[in-house]
Formats: sequence, structure tokens, C-alpha cells
Amino acid sequence: MKSVNKHKHLSLDDRRSIENLLNSNCNFSQISNVIHKHRTTISREVYNHRIMKDPRFFNSGYRECIHFYDCLHTSGYPCYKKCLNYKELLCHRVVNPPYVCNGCDKFPVCKKRRFIYDYSISHNDYNSLLIDSRNSIHLTKGDVALINSQIKPLMADKKQSVNQVFINHPDILNFSKSTFYRYIDGGAIDIKNIDLRRKVSLKYKKNVDIRVKRDPEVRYGRSYKDFLSYISKNPDASIVEMDTVIGTKGGKGGNCFLTLLFRSSKLMLIILLPYKKSEFVTKALLDIKSKIGADEFKRLFEVILTDNGSEFLDPVSIEFDFNTGEEIAHLFYCDSNCSWQKGILERNHEFIRYVLPKGSSFAGLTQKECDCLASHINSIPRESLKNKTPFQVFEFLDNPSLLSMLNITRIHPDQVNLTKKIFK
Repeated sequence: MKSVNKHKHLSLDDRRSIENLLNSNCNFSQISNVIHKHRTTISREVYNHRIMKDPRFFNSGYRECIHFYDCLHTSGYPCYKKCLNYKELLCHRVVNPPYVCNGCDKFPVCKKRRFIYDYSISHNDYNSLLIDSRNSIHLTKGDVALINSQIKPLMADKKQSVNQVFINHPDILNFSKSTFYRYIDGGAIDIKNIDLRRKVSLKYKKNVDIRVKRDPEVRYGRSYKDFLSYISKNPDASIVEMDTVIGTKGGKGGNCFLTLLFRSSKLMLIILLPYKKSEFVTKALLDIKSKIGADEFKRLFEVILTDNGSEFLDPVSIEFDFNTGEEIAHLFYCDSNCSWQKGILERNHEFIRYVLPKGSSFAGLTQKECDCLASHINSIPRESLKNKTPFQVFEFLDNPSLLSMLNITRIHPDQVNLTKKIFK
């Protein structure tokens, strides 16, 4: 079986082989068998990069015409300059494949128009075209005006991500994301790097000494290894990642968010806690159970994965219904200093920090505003969800009525906003 060349572009060696084989009078099919490229690729390469050479006139002073031998117009001038009936006589080698004179023994004395294929010139043309296509701006004035009028407000004012605007506006942004970044760096459009959150917000992390905490007794049977064991035995279990996000330390109340994320859909809930304490975490989960019902809670929150924060060190209150004594959830803890074990939720916290940067006070916020923030975050499409939003995926995989019970609403793509304006 003939091997296939996986590279899409012809290399310098490919072009050198083409020239050598043309000089040996090989046809395109024979060349194809040698360099493992389709014959049409070779045909286009030769035809598009052939170089014209003027014919040898010697002392005749004319270029051959198809009417030369039966022509009655003899004015003493080269016929191709004066004669209205002149029609150039072309060699069959340049009209039909191989389209060039490589390998022709009459090339040095031929009076017809001649073409040759030179691999070095062809490869230089290819490199020049490649550089030009990547450096030049392929936008019309209308395209630039449309991007500035419709895309810029979404990114500059509403802080939408590049991925989000590309998913929601493919008709306007009909080029690659790397090209979009290049247009921004080159100043072709009015969007600036300061409008790209991750491009300007990433900071260098200093190496710090990590102190390993001793596992408390509540972790026995609830470690990350136990979590993996449970999941292997129950692969269809619903997994919820749980954590807290704090505001200004030492503030007066309203200083903490409880965040809950459903792994299957990446839908996140944000619950405002008065303080970062275990009793308020337990109360928040009980409120959710009262809203959606004990059966739905037991199904959705079958497995809860969290960190070793002090607010989560009362697992019994979370796992059991004290009214019935029934076990309604299984709580597991990540390993110490291994936040990546619930990395989906950690990544989602970045959306919260876009609106409320570190050091911001949560005092004065209401639960309704937290639900609004969660709705905007859940309406952002994700590449990992095949460009669907967590809202859409949860609606498809689960009971859509639960979304209204959890106070999550769909936000129109162009209305998604990750600034404090959503609280107004």
C-alpha cells in the first residue's frame, strides 16, 4: 500500500524532486508515486509557479505564428508587432501537461514561448506568500466597522471572552482566533489587549513553602482516594464540586460565597453566606433541599467533593437527613494543597473574580444579585461543552424546571455581562 504524506504543504525537498523528475520527462502520475502527493497538487504547483522564458529569435526577427507559412502580409517588421492576424504558435508541452519545457532537448534553440519550473524560485514564492498572508490585514473597512460597533462593546464594556464572542457571532468573526489576536496586536481594530482579561491579568506566582496539614478524623473514609473508589463503582453518580469564595477579610457580614458546581454540565450555583462557618453551609444545602425536594436533592447531590476548609468539617450534617436518619449525600475531601482535584470549580471562580476582584467586599450584596451573577456565568458558552452553555447542557441532561427552582435564568448571548453593571 502506498504511504501517504501527512503534510499539507509541499516542502523544499518535494519541489526539488518535482524539478528533477520533470527534467527526466516523468509525468505527473509518476511524480505522485515518488513524493506521495496527489497528481493534481503537483499539476497546480507546476502550472502556477512556472517561469516564462522568451523564445530564441536568432536572425529571423519574428515569433512563430500559426498563420506564418500561408500569410501574405510581409511588411518587413516582426509579424507579431504589426499583423492583425497574428496568433502565437505555442508548443503542446506548455499548453498540455507537463506545462513546462523541463526535459525538452529543443529548449536551447526553440523559437516558441518557453516555460520552466525552478524549485528554488517556486519555494521562495511560497514562503513570501505565506509570510504575506500572515502579516497582512484581510479585512475591509466595512468588516472593521462592524467589529468595532458590535464586538468591541461586548468585550470592552461587558467583559465577554474571545471564545464567547466567536461562538455567538461567527458571521462577523469568520476567521481564526489567532488571526483575531493578531489584528488586536497590530491595531487593525479598536479592541485592545486591556480588554482581554486573561492576557493582562495573569501574574507570576512566587514559590512559597507549602505546609502539609494533618488529616482530621472526619476525613477517614472520605479521602480523595475513597472518592475515586466510589466513582469507579458508581460511574453514573452525580458529582457536585463545593467551595467558598471570600470577600474582604474582617468585613461586616456577607463576606462569603458558597459555590456548587455540577460536573456533568458545569452549571454553578452561588449562595451568599453571612459567615464562613459550617452551620451556614449546612443551612444553605438544607434550603436547596427544601426548594427542589428530598428525592431530587439526593439524586443531584449524590457525591459532593470539597476541600479541607473548616466550614466543611461537619460532614454528618451534610450527609444525613436528621428528620429521617437517611443518608442523602456522600461527602469527600480533596487531598491537601491539591485544588486541581476540583479544578472545574476553581476555573469557574475566575468568572466571579472578573466582577468582584480579590479584595472586593461582598457586604451589601443580596442573594438575588448572586443569582443574577450565576445566571450570567452559566450563560457563557464553553469549548469543553462543544460551544454550549452550562445552562443549555443542564437543560438537556436534566429536568429544566429545576433551573427556575434554583433561580438560574438564561441570559441572551449579547446581554451577558461580567462587570458590576449587572448589579444595577
